[in-house]
Amino acid sequence: MDTILHVVEIGGPADSVYRAISTAEGLAGWWSTKVAAEEEVGGVVDFTFGSDFNPDMEITEMAEPSKLTWKCVGGHDLWLGSDFKFEIRKLSDVRSQLVFTQAYGSPVDDVAFGTYNYNWAYYLHSLKQYVETGTGFPHQA
Repeated sequence: MDTILHVVEIGGPADSVYRAISTAEGLAGWWSTKVAAEEEVGGVVDFTFGSDFNPDMEITEMAEPSKLTWKCVGGHDLWLGSDFKFEIRKLSDVRSQLVFTQAYGSPVDDVAFGTYNYNWAYYLHSLKQYVETGTGFPHQA
């Protein structure tokens, strides 16, 4: 299956990156401003963007401060069954590396793959800015 991969160095400690990806408040700071989250393994994170893109992610693994995984369980047909992994590596007390992957549950065409790859680059840059400055550029839901 198709897999998106991004590696981002972030000027912030691993625990700050982890909070940004694992809490409703953090996610609202860089991905979408409208988030409802059950912040535990088995919980669902509901994101609102609009029209037919409102992914529901089940949290499948939480290993603070190094790993968070989701599985898309609803809200966007092309992502259903896709696995999302955020792995955080401590580079120093004030620098981290995020390795992000999205492994699709079913094949997607090249245009959709390219669109999602671009969008992840945009929003992972937003995450970097959010951790480093306190201000990201999430979708305004």
